Amino acid sequence: MRFSPCLTASFLLFGSPIPTKAASPDPAATVTKPPQLLVSPEPIYPEDAIRDGVEGDIVLQLDIDANGHVSAVQVVTPAGHGFDEAAVEAAKQFVFSPAELDGKPIAVRVNYTHHFLLQPKPPVTPAEGGMLAGRVFERGIRKPVIGASVQALGEAEPAITDSRGYFSLKLPAGLINIEVVAPGYERFSTQQQIRVDQRLEVNYFLKSQSEGLEAVVRGERDKKEVSRRSVDRSELQKVPGSFGDPVRVIQNLPGVARLPFLAGQIIVRGASPNDTGTYLDGVPLPLLYHFNGGPSVLNSEFLDRVDFYPGGFGPEHGRAIGGIVDVHTRRQDSPHWHGSAKIDLIDAGAYVSVPISRSWTISAALRRSYLDLFLPVILRRTRSNNTTVTPRYYDYQLRADYHPPDSRHSVKLFFFGSDDVLRIINNDTVANSFRLNQHIAFQRMMAAWTYRGDRLTVVSEPYVGHTLNNNGSGLLTLNQSSYNVGLREKLEYQFAPAFVGRAGLDLLGTRSAISSDLPPRSSTYRSFPGEQASADLEQLTQRRWVYDYGYWVEGAIHFPFGLKLFPGARGDVFALRGQSRYSLDPRLIARQSLGTDGKTALKGSVGLYHEAPPIQFLDPVTGNPDLPLQAAFQTSFGFERRITNLINVDITGFYTRRFHLAERSNEVVFQPDGTPSRVNYDGGAIGRAYGVEVFLRHELSRHFFGWVAYTLSWSQQKGRYERDYHWQSFDQRHILTLIAQYKFGNGWELGGRYRLVSGLPTTPFVDSTFDADSNTYHPINGGFNSARLPLFHQLDVRVDKTWTFERWSLDVYLEVLNVFNIRNQAFLLNDYRFRTHGAVTDMPIFPNLGVKAVW
Repeated sequence: MRFSPCLTASFLLFGSPIPTKAASPDPAATVTKPPQLLVSPEPIYPEDAIRDGVEGDIVLQLDIDANGHVSAVQVVTPAGHGFDEAAVEAAKQFVFSPAELDGKPIAVRVNYTHHFLLQPKPPVTPAEGGMLAGRVFERGIRKPVIGASVQALGEAEPAITDSRGYFSLKLPAGLINIEVVAPGYERFSTQQQIRVDQRLEVNYFLKSQSEGLEAVVRGERDKKEVSRRSVDRSELQKVPGSFGDPVRVIQNLPGVARLPFLAGQIIVRGASPNDTGTYLDGVPLPLLYHFNGGPSVLNSEFLDRVDFYPGGFGPEHGRAIGGIVDVHTRRQDSPHWHGSAKIDLIDAGAYVSVPISRSWTISAALRRSYLDLFLPVILRRTRSNNTTVTPRYYDYQLRADYHPPDSRHSVKLFFFGSDDVLRIINNDTVANSFRLNQHIAFQRMMAAWTYRGDRLTVVSEPYVGHTLNNNGSGLLTLNQSSYNVGLREKLEYQFAPAFVGRAGLDLLGTRSAISSDLPPRSSTYRSFPGEQASADLEQLTQRRWVYDYGYWVEGAIHFPFGLKLFPGARGDVFALRGQSRYSLDPRLIARQSLGTDGKTALKGSVGLYHEAPPIQFLDPVTGNPDLPLQAAFQTSFGFERRITNLINVDITGFYTRRFHLAERSNEVVFQPDGTPSRVNYDGGAIGRAYGVEVFLRHELSRHFFGWVAYTLSWSQQKGRYERDYHWQSFDQRHILTLIAQYKFGNGWELGGRYRLVSGLPTTPFVDSTFDADSNTYHPINGGFNSARLPLFHQLDVRVDKTWTFERWSLDVYLEVLNVFNIRNQAFLLNDYRFRTHGAVTDMPIFPNLGVKAVW
């Protein structure tokens, strides 16, 4: 009797990283080389198992240090019959080539599957026969399986598939039993008829034990930012309420408030949505989501991961005093063509990726919504007189990747864009006189060149783009068209194993053209109360260039007693109309590991942050060109603990002081010639935000993942001449989110999301006065933001059924938003006399049935 183990390792899905004393590279880096098994003594087949004719598969968890040696072995899936002890003893003697992150050795944790197979027949060298050759793929997505063992039972030594899944075997003529085993996949068996002097070409398709999820090598990234939370596409594509879009899952993380009605940006720690920066591969985006918090502007097939920083981020990011959302795309370099197509009740989209050579890959995607197409038909058939606002959006991406084999250089060209329009749909002839002008669109073209040496890494990203933002209702409009040109440069050098230095440039130029049709500042007569102004509107047009020259430097220092320090600084020069504003922002992040197992850590950050006020506030006619840079002083302190390999808890407290905030002002100043002038906007407002965030997370296992996210926070603001703070307009005191996703097997999945959120602040009115000169009513308000909308709560549920075929897979899903049809209030509308008001409610119950095919 003899056995044939499979000598390849499978990498743990979302496993915990292994602490290392070597300096780790940048968080945005990816694992460039997995560990390869070099020395693998075969375990001794237990005599009792040989006697009883027992076979078995055992899964081990191996901790591999930065030198490639196995430091710890743990049995994940036991097999009994003495297999566990034999496999553990052999695994302790394994030697690997070290895993590398950007060319630097790192420690990793992997899963290793060993197959104990009895082979009663000795190997037979065929005298006459033929050749069996082919490829091994993952079933459903046609991904080549590397390191699979293709065995002709009792006939010959197995063949091991290469980096593209190819294998070949010389076999005797006849009917041969073939068995294919690979770590992380179910065993595959078949029979093949081999004929003399003939070559038989085959393709074998293995079913993944992880049910279609991608294997991810978890290297040791620098855990520097105190509250950086990373999410990966394979974990998040089926979270309820996300419509299959992993970027939408950011809305369920601690520190993120519920989106306001029809908003396409996010609210972080009570700050204005304009205070949070959104990036795609380092290129700034004007918005992250389509209207009404819909899907993100990027097809999920391009997504690698999303890094979310609610605060305390490093100097590489700037122009934001709130948080940062950094969306990273994955390199499109698959050796075979693949794609996907999706259609549901909201939109339809498609994606395809085609390798045109060993070095070049072209990928493209397109998506469009169609509520605006069939909703008018429904309204006409129902003869409804209701007025409805409906969004229309589409987005598109075209990308080329150049990555020669064994080269240190890579190039990326990426063109993407988005277009959103809000339309009024109704059958009411009176309401048809009302027009809505809401149109947001942008295009970006970026290139990226990356060089990864042994100690030096260089990334250069030039980009250009255009943004269109039209706002208005009725005859009133405010239109803004902007052209952007920018360059991001980043250098990283490892001076010593415990010290890494980073530096970069972040240059941005924006040419804006703003036009508006607004009422004149003098009183206008109206024929009766509530009617629109009949006088001609005042037309304004402004054009200007705005420049921002950013530069930054950062160090990563690792001390032998578990302390990591990340000191850094960022400077910006903001120039407009010959005026320059300067900022210098020192920042420090610290992390201290407790104990020898690296499972517990304390962390803290302190730093200064600046951003330019909204460009429309700087208009010399309608704004104030002398506004200062808005600023924030952010501090945070936290604790994290890995309870098990899959469960961890993160608790972070924060305090942010905001100052030089721009707000409307009625102050009048006198020019040198004695003429009065209205200030319009003043930069003297201050704000503060403080609270605690709790994140209890069960990472992806074979059947389950989920988390509990809770934020308790206060966000307040006051003007230059105000004595007391008032609630900031985006303050939400309590934010609770529960996420759970379970895989039952056989392609069935069930998930749920529950959110409980405090209502947004609102200003009540107590009475109104009538102005005979202008023939209008003016409200008498209570305290500003002294009241709140009712509590928001909502349950979303999603059910998936996936069928996996040899060359493609089909997913049918039903996603039900607001299962209990709760009428959550979005905001209040008053009548023109300010005597009554009505509530505009958020989305009612909405079932979304969809189909997605992947090949």
